[in-house]
Amino acid sequence: MNIVLYNQHNYYCAISSESKFLSKQNGICMEITPSGIKQINTLTLELIGKNWNILWPNREGESFSASEVIGSINKYNMPEGLTLSYPATASCRTIICTDTSGKGVALLAAPDPEGKVTEFCINAEDHQHVTIKIRGKNSKWYCINFDNMEDLKRKISKLMDFPEWPNLAARHNESKWQVQVGLIGPDGKTEVPKNKGFDVLVDISELMLKELGKNNILHVFGYSMGHDSGYPDYTPSALLGGKEGLKNAIENIHINRQKVVFYMNGRIAQRENVEKDGLHNSVLTNNDGLPFTELYNTRNFFVMNPSSEEWQARLLKEAIQLKELGADGIQLDQLGGRAAPVPAGEIWGKGYIKLIDAVHKEGLTVWIQGLSDIYPADWFELTYRDTTILEDGTIRGGTPLGEPEKCVFQISVPNQVLLIPLSKIETKLENNKDLKNNNIIVDLDSKRGELFLYSPAYMTQLKTIIHKAALN
Repeated sequence: MNIVLYNQHNYYCAISSESKFLSKQNGICMEITPSGIKQINTLTLELIGKNWNILWPNREGESFSASEVIGSINKYNMPEGLTLSYPATASCRTIICTDTSGKGVALLAAPDPEGKVTEFCINAEDHQHVTIKIRGKNSKWYCINFDNMEDLKRKISKLMDFPEWPNLAARHNESKWQVQVGLIGPDGKTEVPKNKGFDVLVDISELMLKELGKNNILHVFGYSMGHDSGYPDYTPSALLGGKEGLKNAIENIHINRQKVVFYMNGRIAQRENVEKDGLHNSVLTNNDGLPFTELYNTRNFFVMNPSSEEWQARLLKEAIQLKELGADGIQLDQLGGRAAPVPAGEIWGKGYIKLIDAVHKEGLTVWIQGLSDIYPADWFELTYRDTTILEDGTIRGGTPLGEPEKCVFQISVPNQVLLIPLSKIETKLENNKDLKNNNIIVDLDSKRGELFLYSPAYMTQLKTIIHKAALN
């Protein structure tokens, strides 16, 4: 199969496959449907022309010129290409290509309710010839020609009205600001005064009410054994006052008319705790039966199988424990910020969807690191990280080809709430339409990429950041 999608003014775009596909026009776009018996297929999107601007779904989106691809391939020494993994490092399955006039073509697929893995691998022969290979389970793809971005938005909106398009529900948000604090660091040490413990959270909420108003979010991490330690045990630390101390603090945070949410990691568990708690059957293993492991702060973690009901139940139990102490919600970290270490076509996201739904039934909000068109989170964190690429070319962090561009996610997954660091807000807050429409929450971050841990200087630092936000 080979179909030319765009061919004018030195811009050429075509899609091809060795498998059999059927194509038809539906009035909005061209539908491409696999017709063969193969369960895993590869589509190749071919672009010729150095001035193509490409948007692809690296987290919230990444924008780059076709001419820049070969430079990045050489810079990172990845001759086989750079890869995204849906539904993890790729937030959706949308690729948008525009010429210098703003016209172009988009290729996209609907959200996959089972979260089956689709891989996007980009490569280049030279400055003018780029290919994106899309490998995954049989899916229907849609090709849209458009005159400008508004035209594309209108056509995608119509496409989403199709019965087979499973949209995430629109999210409603009443919070403008989020403040974060870590109480115990990765080294297991804390600078929280012994006579205060969890009550430092009350002090922070008082400052939030005074400076930011009501209904803002206080995000707490490192409240158990320490950040990146002890997962999945999130029992409040006795050093800070234990469960009773945290419960009393949460009651006073609510008196100060703030919400409080707590960190949990939905993807990894510390090796020692897996062995102690008997979670061996929930560990994700490769074809040879060996566990997937990752290292954080010198500690060895197992990657857990999101489809494991035992793992889902354990995380739900921890969330319910926080709910009983008065928590308003949880963060499930790494759901959208790390690659899925399973082959194309394998189910990855279905278990996370089930977990989020279960937490919602308990009356808790859920937000996740990264973005996704299938996870029904209350808000999504834009993860601005340094560029990290694994040995196989998988992009683990950063934007190695260009610059972040959140319109990819916003066009593909409308009416969602984004958590954006203050340091990355693109316009003055008073002029920011998304903020006025309650479509974003501003994360009052410390320095980019640094943990905002409690220290004697924390309150002064927070006041400085708040005043900086007021001047933005």
